[in-house]
Amino acid sequence: MKVIDTIGHGTFGVAVRNASNGFIIGGKLIPDRLIIRTSWLLPTIVVPISMIIHALAGNARDFPFFISEADYPGLERLIFTTGLAISGPVQMLFAYRMWFEYRKIRPSKLLTLALCCGLFTGANLFVMSFSDMYDHFVLHVITASMVFQVGMVWAVVSHFAIPNANLRGKRLRRLSILVSVVSYIIMNNAVVKAINDLEEYGLSDDTIFTLDRIQHAIDVAAYAEYALFVGLILCLYSFEQDFNALSKSVEE
Repeated sequence: MKVIDTIGHGTFGVAVRNASNGFIIGGKLIPDRLIIRTSWLLPTIVVPISMIIHALAGNARDFPFFISEADYPGLERLIFTTGLAISGPVQMLFAYRMWFEYRKIRPSKLLTLALCCGLFTGANLFVMSFSDMYDHFVLHVITASMVFQVGMVWAVVSHFAIPNANLRGKRLRRLSILVSVVSYIIMNNAVVKAINDLEEYGLSDDTIFTLDRIQHAIDVAAYAEYALFVGLILCLYSFEQDFNALSKSVEE
């Protein structure tokens, strides 16, 4: 039997309801599997594609470059912004659905904290998608930092908050959290080195000029960022293993 719970109504009279396996929006079921798969698969696709286009189009100033440098005027920006702008709200939906379903098994403060972290991470990802580092450098740095930092907290808190977690998901999550934390430490140390270099060169209003001056630090930080990105994607993928196991148990 499907459990339906109305959580809100749109301004145009479109009802949004919780079902036992997803959302019902305007009478159409949006399954949990689609929500969580989109939350990690969409950024996994759009980020590399944007970076490849950025490089092949001759717009890359050097290599390696930061992921956000692919948010450059042209096709790469269209793909980058659109993909991440969609991914942010989808991740927020998933965070809510994870909280909604697992609280039925064992409600806890950790589960609520995981919900808050997921909503915050998704919201920052949405804002970051429109805040490119060339025209909105400070806002971009703030939102990107929040995505990385709170995203890791979300993974750690959820790891302990999920009741009866799937064994495969737990193992994958331990590995992905380790990769994320180590990569973030390496990236952060390299960025600190870059900031120290900026004191020598001076911070230019031209982002590309500034990045060129600290490329020796980016040579390390960029690869660490790639690993951090992969680690966070694997964290989201690990949640899918838990949700699939939960869905099967409900069906049985």
